[in-house]
Amino acid sequence: MSLLNDAPIGGPTDDLYSLDPFARAVATSIRGMKAPEGLVIAINGPWGSGKSSAINLIRHHLKDAFDRQEIVPIPFNPWWFAGADALTLAFFHELSVAIGQSLPEKIRKSLARIGGGVSAAGSLLGAAANLKAPGSGGLVSGAASWIGQISGAKRTVEQEHAVVAKALADQSRTFLVIIDDIDRLSPDDALTMFRLVKSVGRLPNVVYLLAFDRALAERAVAERFPSEGPTYLEKIVQSAFDIPPPLVDVLRHRVLVTAEAVMGSPAERDVTRFMNVFFDVVAPLLITPRDVVRLENELKATWPAIAGEVDRADFLAISAIKLAKPDLYRAIRSHADELCDGNAGYGGRDAGLPERYDRMLRLRNDDPDYHRDRRALMRLFPRLEGIWSNVFHGSADHHEAARLLCSRRHFPTYFAYATGEDVIPAALMAELIQRADESEFVTRFFLDRLKHTRRNGTTQTSLALEEVTTRARDIEKDKVAPFVAALFSVADELDVEADRARGFSIGDNKLRIHWLINSLVNERFDEAERERIYQAAIAAASLGWLCNFARRCVRAYEPSEDGQQRRDPLVSEEMAKSFQELALDRLRGAARDMSLIQSGQLGQLLFQWSEWGSTEEVRQWTDAALERDDFVIRMAEETISVAWTQGMGFGGLGDRVARPVTKVNLKAYEDILDTARLGTRVADMRARTGLDASQKQKLDVFAEAPRGSHSRLDDDDE
Repeated sequence: MSLLNDAPIGGPTDDLYSLDPFARAVATSIRGMKAPEGLVIAINGPWGSGKSSAINLIRHHLKDAFDRQEIVPIPFNPWWFAGADALTLAFFHELSVAIGQSLPEKIRKSLARIGGGVSAAGSLLGAAANLKAPGSGGLVSGAASWIGQISGAKRTVEQEHAVVAKALADQSRTFLVIIDDIDRLSPDDALTMFRLVKSVGRLPNVVYLLAFDRALAERAVAERFPSEGPTYLEKIVQSAFDIPPPLVDVLRHRVLVTAEAVMGSPAERDVTRFMNVFFDVVAPLLITPRDVVRLENELKATWPAIAGEVDRADFLAISAIKLAKPDLYRAIRSHADELCDGNAGYGGRDAGLPERYDRMLRLRNDDPDYHRDRRALMRLFPRLEGIWSNVFHGSADHHEAARLLCSRRHFPTYFAYATGEDVIPAALMAELIQRADESEFVTRFFLDRLKHTRRNGTTQTSLALEEVTTRARDIEKDKVAPFVAALFSVADELDVEADRARGFSIGDNKLRIHWLINSLVNERFDEAERERIYQAAIAAASLGWLCNFARRCVRAYEPSEDGQQRRDPLVSEEMAKSFQELALDRLRGAARDMSLIQSGQLGQLLFQWSEWGSTEEVRQWTDAALERDDFVIRMAEETISVAWTQGMGFGGLGDRVARPVTKVNLKAYEDILDTARLGTRVADMRARTGLDASQKQKLDVFAEAPRGSHSRLDDDDE
């Protein structure tokens, strides 16, 4: 969609905000006005209210009078000229050209000499070089000769003014001098313009139609003449018309129409929130037609870059804040951590917290918009509702799934106009959800994410699993079973070291898959349906994941330390046992064909085998496997662990980050592995030549790292 250039409208057919009746009334007044001593009419309105459009409409309704020469229009735009001298030169030149055509030559010279009396001829010659009006070349080239007429003047300004006034008093026509954009001038230039109109510009049968923002004009006067204020303008203007404010419903309707055309309609389930955000955040910022035009252009320019990546309502809201309240916009942009999802604590528990947030967001309680701005921010950031009103509601998962502004992950997209590495593009997520029943597509989707490494060293697979978890309910129920089966089949490949949490963080892709199936299956289906889904998925599950999942199902029926059942079961106890038996059979089969050695979870699988089978059979197999170099290297690697420690320090000055400590833990393996023999085999292999660098590094770490003493750790996968 094309951007709007904010140009004033040309005629009634372009009138969207009911300005035409107002313009027609002003035009009628001008027709009936008599101005034997001159007259000044003002069109007052705030910036962006449509003053220039009103001027064009007034001219439209006076066109027949213009055509009959009953009224002679003299448009003058002071914005084209810089400095008092240039304004004076241009102003009187325009009057001389337009009015002088009806006057004798000597009267035209008198009109020119009035301008010369206002400024020294030398200053005017310099001002001629500063003219910057479009098409002012003729004015500049003729300035010297015109000023030459001025320099020969022998009468005073008052005498010349009287000559011109007498000649104009005999005219049967009215000269309408139209001066727009006065409020765009510097204070000094605006005062120059008012001074010209007030003094030497006041002539019989000359009517001035001035358009300006009265509040801005009064401030400009007050800067130079503090004692004058509004009375200065009252001495100049005889009749003032205030631009009627547009109906707020019309402004809002225009924005909603544009929002729908540019961004598309929100889904039915999102309509209520969209309108809540619109009326609490956007609508109060729509004051003038220019507000609408600017917001429309902002949407048209920025939305295509991130269409679908963010929430429509929130993007419309933050765009409106950006244009209408730039200070607030910058404060929001700079405080993602303080505004986005997370428990900041109830305001009532920390008496100073609400005020600190006010200061952070540059809100002042003496500002008329204070409560309105607070309400708008609470609508966008539920966390603030807890701080300012002690009410918490909303789900962080929902915020992330909907890609709301208050989601920490999606917050940057609203300001960068592009998705970062911490966001899976919406189109990809939408395709995954739509094609969730296509096994090949699902497996390829997650495996492809492993190829994309983020700046923090993790892969996009961890990100994708988390995003799917927040969108779990968007996957249609009849697509869940094939989706789970596809995920189970590649779960071992997805469990990469890069995505394992460091320090005191918790999480890996195996755990993320557990979280995903909690949302995708356990919370949406009854036990019978869960059993059907999991039974189908288990058949093709990768070995490590099969054992991990079976263990979770079985443990649900094991009593906890206090004798209570540990967790809500995923499947019946009978099916849980069948999963365990299947996993044990698969483990023994992998041991027989030695494919078990290549498993990335070899140590865990050996422990699981000994738990479900027997320690003796595992020890028998590892004794034989120690003859193989590949098994020695893998076991050396499995016994190496990296612990993360963080010093607490004294007086609160502990370590800010955790540091890694590498150890070799053999004690946990003593029952199922001849650890002494493993050490001997490692020493023998290190003495050989021909090992590649990766293999040698693993053996060197095993040989040189300190020995740990802790036993095997159980992991909690739920």
